[in-house]
Amino acid sequence: MTDTARVLLTAAVLSLSAFAMFAWRVTRFDATQPERLIGELRLAQWAALLLAATGAAGIGFAASHAEVLTGTVDVTIAVGSVVLAGVVLLREPRTGLLVAALGLLGHAIAGVSHRPGWLSVDLVPRWYVVGCAIWDLAVAAVCVWARRR
Repeated sequence: MTDTARVLLTAAVLSLSAFAMFAWRVTRFDATQPERLIGELRLAQWAALLLAATGAAGIGFAASHAEVLTGTVDVTIAVGSVVLAGVVLLREPRTGLLVAALGLLGHAIAGVSHRPGWLSVDLVPRWYVVGCAIWDLAVAAVCVWARRR
């Protein structure tokens, strides 16, 4: 495992743990309490930030591999993730969490589509695709879990 992979694994575990812990705290409030709504709003904002960060990574990969012709497709998907993160910020918190979960699910599917050859396999390392898809699905699951009443 490379140093970069270790750092990204550590960041993924820590960010997911913090996000899940905050979601757990939010779900402990009664659905009628204002603290619950405030917590869901903050959670949706963090979900939007995480969605935008995963999208920005795709832009970085495409920019660093300019020789890959299908990089424009990856940039389009990445910009879509960033735009969707903006949409999350404009929605009611519970809806925002659902939109973020769907965006993260879509990002995971787009990332995994590099492996069968639907998107360029030269753009993103295999370990990153697998790890990012797992992380995306885990964060999406926390978003859905936090929505339950």
